[in-house]
Amino acid sequence: MFKSLLAHATDKANLLEGMRAASASAIMLLVGCALHAPDFAWAAIGAFWSSLATASDTARNRLASMLSFAALSTLAGGLTTYAASFGIACGALAILVAVTAAGFTRIWGAKAYQVAILAATACVVMVDRPWHGGAGGMAYLGVYLFGCLFATALSMLIWQLRPFEREYHSTTWQQALARTLRDAVLTLRAHASLSSDGAHFALRLGIATTVAYLTVHLLHLPYGYWATMAVLLVLQPSAAGTWPRSVERALGTVVGTVIAVAISGLAQSPLAIAVAVFPLIGLTMALRPVGYGVFVAFLTPSFVLVADYAMPVLDEYNYVLARLENNLLGSAIAVAATLILWPLTERLRRKPIN
Repeated sequence: MFKSLLAHATDKANLLEGMRAASASAIMLLVGCALHAPDFAWAAIGAFWSSLATASDTARNRLASMLSFAALSTLAGGLTTYAASFGIACGALAILVAVTAAGFTRIWGAKAYQVAILAATACVVMVDRPWHGGAGGMAYLGVYLFGCLFATALSMLIWQLRPFEREYHSTTWQQALARTLRDAVLTLRAHASLSSDGAHFALRLGIATTVAYLTVHLLHLPYGYWATMAVLLVLQPSAAGTWPRSVERALGTVVGTVIAVAISGLAQSPLAIAVAVFPLIGLTMALRPVGYGVFVAFLTPSFVLVADYAMPVLDEYNYVLARLENNLLGSAIAVAATLILWPLTERLRRKPIN
């Protein structure tokens, strides 16, 4: 049985894609080491998230998805950071707007939602670093954007896993853009109602994430962005999808935390962390198609080590405990929101039985 599972994982894994994403992030950390600039951890995060946002079908779609994510996450993240500087209430309002808008993009399909939800993830992480005046307070956004653009250049120009064949389009990119916008407007009109499933899911996601944000701040829980991230990545349109996702995330987080603690004990310097991040991010990307639990198991130590690079943790035990608590809190809020706020059932169940 184990051999069959291993063979299944090997078939689905994309090791080269993992190596490329890992290279983009690790190079950013190495640049930070050379410049003695811990803020380059944001460049590594931007490079990694850009790799996750990549569409893999055509060169045009790949470029569009990566550039859209870079622009959207930087702009939205900057706005939420600025809003949070006026207090928790303003930060919560910014999170509500950003996440609800991201949730609504689900009506346009998986590719659009993937870009938007990753941009929303950037918002809930950046909002915990509110701007306190001065250009220096926003400098990390430029570093973050640089990481996004570096990953895009690496993917499109330097390291093409499957060199793009010459694409012949019957329309120009301007015509394709106009058609895409026209189709998007038609889809929007079809879902432009508070009673639509798309609106219900978007509002549920926005409200649940905002509740998580307010909870961790009112209770003064450290590293609260792990709770809001959990809501974003766990909550699904139905309880049937959210519950197993929350269990997978909890188990993956526990395994990933053990890995992070083990590596943190060995990787004490920024250079050692940069080296350790390479295989972790590589496995995170490569094993993403295998299953969500496996993905989280490697995502957790990757993110923990990058965060340690930017801001070393003095009390590793309490840091690990806080992360586990926040992940469980976020997962619980996601499950509760799915059950309470406009619970969805399959449309066939809604239809009267003749």
